[in-house]
Amino acid sequence: MSMTYKIIGASVGTLFIGTTFFSMRKRSRDVRTSKLLTAIQAQIQPISSGLTSQNAFDIHFLNKVLQTVNREVLVLKTSTASRYADQIHKAWGSWYQGGDDEEQVYGVFRKMKDKVQVSQVAKAYQETYSKNLIDTLKDRFDKEEITIVLNIVKALPNYRTA
Repeated sequence: MSMTYKIIGASVGTLFIGTTFFSMRKRSRDVRTSKLLTAIQAQIQPISSGLTSQNAFDIHFLNKVLQTVNREVLVLKTSTASRYADQIHKAWGSWYQGGDDEEQVYGVFRKMKDKVQVSQVAKAYQETYSKNLIDTLKDRFDKEEITIVLNIVKALPNYRTA
């Protein structure tokens, strides 16, 4: 009986240590991904001062806006952000299926009313597909297509208030 408790205790301890290790590893990977995103965005388009279109792809942009704005900020419903993320994901096609549907992706970004909404969609995309939206755009689109997306986003206001 004592041996059974020792085995169970060792198993639980091993599971706890393993879970902690993988959790810390994931957090470390998220930090590195954020730094990589910043570096990629700097290569795609120079960063200007203040809130820019590139900040819109930051999944924490909404929180940053909420910390700086003293009024109620209009946001997308979570289901709408997820639907937009799904529409973007469904636009990616294999070469034998005709390739990517760039116009569908542009259309999704044109539906968004501000950069906070872009941030919400980027967050929904990452949560659903475990991929960063700007990294996916960089992988799927060439420089001209990325520039079109960034110009659409750049024209949007940072946020809207009620």
